Amino acid sequence: MVSMSGNDFSKEHDFWSGIGKKIGISITAKISQETSTVSDSEQRSTIVTKNYFTIKDRVIQYFKEYKKILVLDDFHYAPSETQYDIACQLKEVIRSGFKAVVISLPYRSDDAIRLNPDLTGRISIIEIEPWKKEELVRIANKGFFKLNMTIEEPLIIKMAEESIHSPQLMQSVCLNIGLLPERTEEITEATIEESCRFTCMNLPYKDVVRVLKTGPSTRGQQRLKYTLKDGSQQDIYGLILKILADNPPLIELRMEELMERIKKNTNDTMIKQKKVKDSLKNWQKMLEQQGSLYQVLEWKDDVIYILDNMFLFYIRWG
Repeated sequence: MVSMSGNDFSKEHDFWSGIGKKIGISITAKISQETSTVSDSEQRSTIVTKNYFTIKDRVIQYFKEYKKILVLDDFHYAPSETQYDIACQLKEVIRSGFKAVVISLPYRSDDAIRLNPDLTGRISIIEIEPWKKEELVRIANKGFFKLNMTIEEPLIIKMAEESIHSPQLMQSVCLNIGLLPERTEEITEATIEESCRFTCMNLPYKDVVRVLKTGPSTRGQQRLKYTLKDGSQQDIYGLILKILADNPPLIELRMEELMERIKKNTNDTMIKQKKVKDSLKNWQKMLEQQGSLYQVLEWKDDVIYILDNMFLFYIRWG
């Protein structure tokens, strides 16, 4: 396979040029043409060199000849106009035997069809489900058994819930129980919570949280503060971060669920849906201008999607 990422097309806007560079094919072919001018006194020759763009045909030939398959990961990271161009290009070439696998997030899996309805019937969608709680539980059961350690089942279930469908997080929380500065013979709920906080030490989301909490420029104006039931005060951006980190940890929240969480966390009944929606749209605009590390959430069709499970883990425990 030839593996690429949607990120590769953030600067390289031409689809075939990007693939050509990846596989090492020259982008241009030079052809020289000689012309001559003859007069009574002298003869002159002029050589004109022209560049002919042949990258698309050469890439397709390469893939067919070497039986290659294009694997395009993180399709959602490519700019929207580039996504449309890729969908059009794929529609044209898959008829001639070009093979491609496009990997995206579950709720974005139909983007290629939305962008080009002509692809309907020409693609197969394979959904890879997130890890289930019982599958994450097996990680802890297997590991603690190997260590001859006993841990109560409700505590393992709590670890699985906090791992938010991520086997990497489940492994890290288990591992860090043994790396805590203060060792304990008995694993308790407090031990697991301390391990979760310890796990956050190596996660790179401090600046991401700072950008989200700061929000867009207010041009010198003070934002309205809301009083939370825990006694703290937050502006609208701090409040939304707070409710995203609330229990239970969810990677998708609809508008109604967001408003329910706001009611649960504040005594303020004056926060309107429009205020929350406008704030989420502002986040969306801000994050689109940042690097891939900052692409941690997306607001789409009145649903906020957490794109990075480890980011959600960080705002809960970091």
